[in-house]
Amino acid sequence: MTDEFIIQMRPWFGEEEKRAICEYMDEGGFITEFKRTERFEQMIAEYTGAKYCIVVNNGTVSLTLAAMASGIQAGDEVLIPNFTMIATPNSVKMFGAVPVFVDVEPDTLCMDFELARKAITRKTKAIMLVAANGRYPKAGIAAFEALAAEYGLLLVEDAAQSLGSRYPDGRHIGRAGIVGSFSFSAPKIISTGQGGALITDDDGIAFKLRRLKDFGRTGAETISMIRSVITLSSPSFKPVLVSSR
Repeated sequence: MTDEFIIQMRPWFGEEEKRAICEYMDEGGFITEFKRTERFEQMIAEYTGAKYCIVVNNGTVSLTLAAMASGIQAGDEVLIPNFTMIATPNSVKMFGAVPVFVDVEPDTLCMDFELARKAITRKTKAIMLVAANGRYPKAGIAAFEALAAEYGLLLVEDAAQSLGSRYPDGRHIGRAGIVGSFSFSAPKIISTGQGGALITDDDGIAFKLRRLKDFGRTGAETISMIRSVITLSSPSFKPVLVSSR
């Protein structure tokens, strides 16, 4: 027996990240967004195959902005799996939408398709599908796309833990919905300490996301440039760089 505390996870920050931060600070660079953040967004977009990537402060803010940009409003019901981080329901609850919990499949830990269908009401506006650690429902993503189309619902993907995971049809998780959300907090696939990103192919959604995240202004300063520097210099991010090329 030992009294040593074993942590659940530890982000991989090493000499590369330390050196990159110091070099950037010596350049007299801005601590807010600038060229390296743009490069970070470009790399995520290229890697996932999305037309746009917009980075934000964290994966909760990203979900809230995704919901708002998609047209979800106060009073609307949003189907959410009952196995997820509290940030998922909180992201819509904070502006008055109503999270409706749907049970998950025990083997995938993703939303049960048939139970999702039964949970739809006249007030249902969207399905927020969570890919638990890169998993997807047994029914397949196409079934949820068809369900959303059948009832005129929005499909938003909480892919916080799923950077690098793809559906059987080859699409990166997060590409099936109108918008997909990733998180870069400590236990995620890559980490910036805190951070989030949204991907979409929709011109209008991308426009709204960039305005929403920065008080309606054209330029945006939400994710620290230091966070982008950390990620771009990280050995754990190099496979993304190689794949995007």
